[in-house]
Amino acid sequence: MKKSKSIYIMISQTNTRFAGLVRKFGRTHYNHAAVALDEELDQLYAFARPKHKAVLLARLVRENVHRYTLGKEQTVNVVIFKLDVTEQQYLWVKNTIEQIYSDREYIYNLLSVLSYPLSKGFSTYKAFSCIEFAMFILKALSYDVTKPLYRYKPDDLLPLLYENICFQGDILEYKEDDGYDHEYFSPWTFHLFRESVMTLMWLFMRTFVKRQGK
Repeated sequence: MKKSKSIYIMISQTNTRFAGLVRKFGRTHYNHAAVALDEELDQLYAFARPKHKAVLLARLVRENVHRYTLGKEQTVNVVIFKLDVTEQQYLWVKNTIEQIYSDREYIYNLLSVLSYPLSKGFSTYKAFSCIEFAMFILKALSYDVTKPLYRYKPDDLLPLLYENICFQGDILEYKEDDGYDHEYFSPWTFHLFRESVMTLMWLFMRTFVKRQGK
């Protein structure tokens, strides 16, 4: 009998300005999606900004609860789905996360997200939005992913994974705040500005010159 393990998908309603714009113009209740390798969310990964003031630098990052609450006493609504997988599938997910996490060429599919209300998204070479990455994992695990990955919104996971819901509510009712994240809230620097400009240039090049499927 094959040993079973679990991974977790979490969608959330975060409280940043960018998140509010995504919800408003994307007409979606939830704006963010992340993948966790453990029930405690200690190994939680998503395509998101590595620093609070560096939206353009978004890539696959390791998250924590403080990045969701921003250190404020405010509700952050989440839905967590528990997916039972084989040990082989678990290792594939873990290895895939590690490979993409270490490959700095992978960036956030920002232009697809910003143009979603008009274009319904598009694929970009070595780029994912947070929900694209979650759907990429689900598709590899043989879930019913029938549309292009970029067409999905976090809300679409509710009917798809309804039977897998293990928690729904304020994230702080599920896990305590991890404490102040000094790296995430580090000040804006010229280095961050330069890196942000370069990332935006790469994104435009991949979108309009080297667009291709993943």
